[in-house]
Amino acid sequence: MKHDILIADDDEHLREVLDLMFQDSFNIHFAETGQETIDAIQKHHFHFVILDIHLPGKSGIQICREISKLEIACQPQIVILSADSNEKLVREAYELGVGDYICKPFNVTAFKERMLRFSRDIDKIKELENKDGDIKGMAETAMLQAASYGSGLELISRLNNCRTPKSLAKEIMSHLYHKGFHTAVQLRSHSKVYSFDVDVSDCSDIELQIFDLLKTHGRIYHFGKRSIFNDEHVSILVKNMPLAGTRSYDALLDLAAKLVPAVNARFISLCEHHALLETKAALGKAIALVAENVAKMEKEKREMMQAIESKVAMSFHQLHMDEEQEQYFVELIENEIRRCETTEYLDDIQSSIAECMKFLEDVDESDHHDKDDDPDINHDIELF
Repeated sequence: MKHDILIADDDEHLREVLDLMFQDSFNIHFAETGQETIDAIQKHHFHFVILDIHLPGKSGIQICREISKLEIACQPQIVILSADSNEKLVREAYELGVGDYICKPFNVTAFKERMLRFSRDIDKIKELENKDGDIKGMAETAMLQAASYGSGLELISRLNNCRTPKSLAKEIMSHLYHKGFHTAVQLRSHSKVYSFDVDVSDCSDIELQIFDLLKTHGRIYHFGKRSIFNDEHVSILVKNMPLAGTRSYDALLDLAAKLVPAVNARFISLCEHHALLETKAALGKAIALVAENVAKMEKEKREMMQAIESKVAMSFHQLHMDEEQEQYFVELIENEIRRCETTEYLDDIQSSIAECMKFLEDVDESDHHDKDDDPDINHDIELF
């Protein structure tokens, strides 16, 4: 790419010589007076200005002062070309930031090579600036991704402490809300669907329709300014997606790629836990019923044995036995009745019931402990 160069000199012959020298290497512009030079610099960005120190109207020193007031990115590289070699003037020019001060007469070849070297130096500096910008961009992206990954790990850790679908959805929406994203979350088990919205708690009919239509449209589905992230049992609807290609957009995609499977796994775990609790409750009722019936059977058996013993004892006098015979049969019947009262299988049942009840009590105590730790179970917490 050719650089733009402004040649500011009132010597027409010198302008023609410089034009011949540089027309193949630069885009050349000319100015003959100091004011023309200043006006040209203010209207157009030049990479170089070849400047005579004594121009009509304003001197080269005055022009250098005007250029020094511009923003650094807009300041051209100045090369003074003058027959005046006054030491004080040269020092002042360098103090104002000129790149070189060349006295007339000058070697044409050496001057051309010097300008070409300046041009290559500018290209190298520009290349380094671009690389530096790329490196800074890559570093910022890496830092943003690291921060997103770290916050994602913290979120997943908090999800493992959730005990209800509501607290699970709340944790997700709260995390994304603090990052500037408004979301809705749907959790689906085999028997129930839970839907929550960060802004209004309950999802609108439109959002419910979106979940129903798009929950099977792949892991990520974009539509308009919204995107939905899906897994088998969870969908997260982001209602204000960043523009595609931005760092925020890439960071959100990276976070969602890790978040959605983790939420899906945690929700499955919650469903299994709740199923276990329901099974525990049903088993507890069944065991209590068995224990009640076993106790009732024991009572009825004892009452029946006592009645038989009483009837047998009262009927001995009808058999015309002597006292010794009567005593013998009484002891025989009593021993058999006492033996029948002890039934090993009923004892085993009662022992098994006692063990089951102890297990259910332990599970119940553990569940109560979890509820004490999680305020979402004991309290009705509003979503935002």
